[in-house]
Amino acid sequence: MRLLNQPSLTQFIKYFFTGATAAIVDVSSFVLFASVLNIYYLIAVFFSFTLGTLTNFFICNYYVFKRGDLPLWVAGVRHYFSSIGGLIVNWVVMIFLIEILSFQSMFLSKVIATGCAFLVNFLLIKFFAFNSNIKIFK
Repeated sequence: MRLLNQPSLTQFIKYFFTGATAAIVDVSSFVLFASVLNIYYLIAVFFSFTLGTLTNFFICNYYVFKRGDLPLWVAGVRHYFSSIGGLIVNWVVMIFLIEILSFQSMFLSKVIATGCAFLVNFLLIKFFAFNSNIKIFK
C-alpha cells in the first residue's frame, strides 16, 4: 500500500482544501469562544474542534473519500475517533506554545497547532474512518 499513489495524492490535495475549510471554522469559532465569550482556551479548543470536525466529516464524506458500503453513522463515529488524534496534537501544541514558550497570541498558537494536527488527521481519516475493510463499528 503506497501512501503517495495517484488516488492518495488526489485525496491529499482535496483533503488540504477540506482541511482548510474546516480549519477556518475551527479557528474562527475558537476566537469566538476564547476571545469574545471568554471561555478558557482549552475548553474553547474542544468546542471549536467539534465544529471543525463536523465540517471536515461532511465535506470528506461527499468530496474526498469513498465510504463504500460503510453506513454514514459508522464513518461518522470513526471519523470523530480519528479526529481525536488531531485534538490531542492540537492540545499538546497549544499547551507547549502558551504555557511553556509563553506565546502571547492565542490566534497564532491555534493556527500552528491546527497545522500540526493536519497530517495526523489525514492519515487516520484515510486509513481508518473511511476504510470499509476494517470491521470495527461495522
